[in-house]
Amino acid sequence: MNRYKQREDSSPIPGAAYIRFSSEMQSDSFSLDAQLRQIKEQAERDGVEIVKVFADPAQSAYRKKYRPGINAMREAARRGEFKVLYVHKVDRLARRLEWSLEIVHELQELDIIFKAVQQPFDLGTPEGKLLFHLVSSLGEFYSDNLSKETNKGKLERSLQGYHNGAVPWGYISVLQGNRKVGVPDPEKAPVVVAMFERYATGQYSDMQIAAWLNEQGYLTAKNRMFNKDSVRDMLCNPYYVGKIRYRGMTVRPKGVSYRSTPPKVSDGQHEPIITQELWDRCQALRASRRVVPKPGQKAARIHLLQSLAVCAHCGRRLRVQTPKNYPTYYREDSHLRGYYDCPYSGQSIHADKLDEQVADLIQSLKLTPTWEEDVRKLLHDEQDRSDPESERKEIRSMLRLMRDNYERGLYEGEEYQYWQKVNSLKEKLDLLTRIPELAIERAALTLLNLHDSWEWATREERKMLVRTMIQEVGCDVGTKRIMWVKVNPDYEILFRLMDRLRPDAERRYWIREQGAEGNIVDIGEEMRQKVTEVKIAFPVSHNTLTSVEEYVQ
Repeated sequence: MNRYKQREDSSPIPGAAYIRFSSEMQSDSFSLDAQLRQIKEQAERDGVEIVKVFADPAQSAYRKKYRPGINAMREAARRGEFKVLYVHKVDRLARRLEWSLEIVHELQELDIIFKAVQQPFDLGTPEGKLLFHLVSSLGEFYSDNLSKETNKGKLERSLQGYHNGAVPWGYISVLQGNRKVGVPDPEKAPVVVAMFERYATGQYSDMQIAAWLNEQGYLTAKNRMFNKDSVRDMLCNPYYVGKIRYRGMTVRPKGVSYRSTPPKVSDGQHEPIITQELWDRCQALRASRRVVPKPGQKAARIHLLQSLAVCAHCGRRLRVQTPKNYPTYYREDSHLRGYYDCPYSGQSIHADKLDEQVADLIQSLKLTPTWEEDVRKLLHDEQDRSDPESERKEIRSMLRLMRDNYERGLYEGEEYQYWQKVNSLKEKLDLLTRIPELAIERAALTLLNLHDSWEWATREERKMLVRTMIQEVGCDVGTKRIMWVKVNPDYEILFRLMDRLRPDAERRYWIREQGAEGNIVDIGEEMRQKVTEVKIAFPVSHNTLTSVEEYVQ
């Protein structure tokens, strides 16, 4: 007799299904339908009723540990909404052994049975545990080996003289036989030659060449204006001299730029645009301009808001600059990236001034003695709101419609409006996915110990602590002040309890200062109205936007 049916009453045991496919595999729902059908058939044989279905379409289980569907499943498990969790195979749950073990152990602590339809094993027996470890290890091996084989194929392609991916600016890709080869673009190839010749004179910098290209009306392959980074990449690309460069032979350590990875350079099958002599002159000049650290040189300065500070008016990232013998500052450089709508373009703020303000903000963050009760109340209020699943479906439908219109060219010339709307909808969608209470408890523990941690932390540790809590910091370049912060999801509900912060609909927490009489003054109200009224021309790469695809599934 099936052990699932051994109950005092005749009601079926509540169960749940977790289904997933990765974006590398498919872009439709047939895989999910097939997984769910087999799970329901097995559950019916076991006397289990599937009352919950958790799905992660187009989500990698190799790179993402806690995906939206996994988080929703774990939270429902803590609430006791099901007693059995079904997956099609273990690799649907995770493609790393460590992650599979962690998730399954969490389910076991909640007395929830885990079952893989295509891999029958019983975790209550030594043999079943061994089989579970084996299939989990095989899933991780498959992903590791696939990445290795993919890199090997790309390396072989480059060794044979063929490019991987899109050809550089100045070339067009044409099919010769069964391989694509880059052919010089009759219109753009002379421009590339002129770029290299200008740089070889030693009288032009990358930024000046970018300005020259923009004046001529040229755009990059992504239809953006040129900047010094895009020009630098072109001037350092050996493809223009008939070579193929490949950097994927080794795995880079975390935090190491791909430019620091030693490349493999091979002769290409394509026609060069510039001569070897011109290439050598440009590379020799670039090497002479390169700043080489001297022995005993001071270590790089550590700034708390590096890569976090943005202009509160236009929303673009502020760049950290450290001129020789001058203090470091954050500069608003939209004009260098082809945008001229920010009123503070070209202005700057001393880094020490902003670092002092963020340190003051961090030290003022304190939870009230009743924070646990307040958090429970906020979570309860969220549960009582009108049908979050219906809201999620509506937002995904809007994103899907916008994506289709974008592909039809309806947003041509108005890309900034498209990405601004997409970013706003994605943030609303993220807010509808509740953070597990365990993550909130960990965040609260950080805040409770924050004052002592900050006081004894090194400069580098303080920088890491800021990044643990904060995603983005809005700075008013005009008044040289921090106006608002965006926080990481785990801390979202806790920051609502802070008297000094006032949230708005865009997930920004505006800072309120203490006035001369001890009352709280909202210094951001006037700016908040201005930012709401102004339409901002966001660059496509703003906030490292992920593709719309993963939000419309």
